[in-house]
Amino acid sequence: MSLPSPAPSPNTDQGTVRNEVENQLLKLAQDLYEMEVCAGEVNQGMEDKVPEYLAKVNQSFINLANMAPQVTDSVPRLVVDLIDRYRNPHTYTKTALSRATGENQYALGRVLGLESFRRQLEGAVGEAFPNVPLPERRHQPLPVEGAEQEGEQGNGVNGEHQQGQSQNGGMDVEPKTEA
Repeated sequence: MSLPSPAPSPNTDQGTVRNEVENQLLKLAQDLYEMEVCAGEVNQGMEDKVPEYLAKVNQSFINLANMAPQVTDSVPRLVVDLIDRYRNPHTYTKTALSRATGENQYALGRVLGLESFRRQLEGAVGEAFPNVPLPERRHQPLPVEGAEQEGEQGNGVNGEHQQGQSQNGGMDVEPKTEA
């Protein structure tokens, strides 16, 4: 008579635990499918196969029950509700991500529009009142790739210099000449 093996130490890496649970669920689904096929095609001499598959399925459930204490992740209630209503939670996630992406693009458009307006206003005020020094900006916006339109170049404080792309891809700094 052999003694049962000691319980494995709890795994702290949740990614590994999730992979183990996923693999166990895939194995369970395969065992259930094989049992379904076997039960549907019972021929002479195959009567013992169904109980063998039942034992495999039972062992898979036992393995999942043994893994339960290692899983510390929680499933959001909304996802459980979607599954209970026979809806795919991936569709919900995709919809939520699409909506968030759209809202972020809208917000970025507003920010870029305001920044463009600010640059135009700063340029117009600088031209209309050349003797009045403009205050320095407390916040310099981060450059967004593809955000600047052609003809709109970054002006320094008080229009002191302009930056433009040179033909070789480097940044050229040209001092503004007084007329």
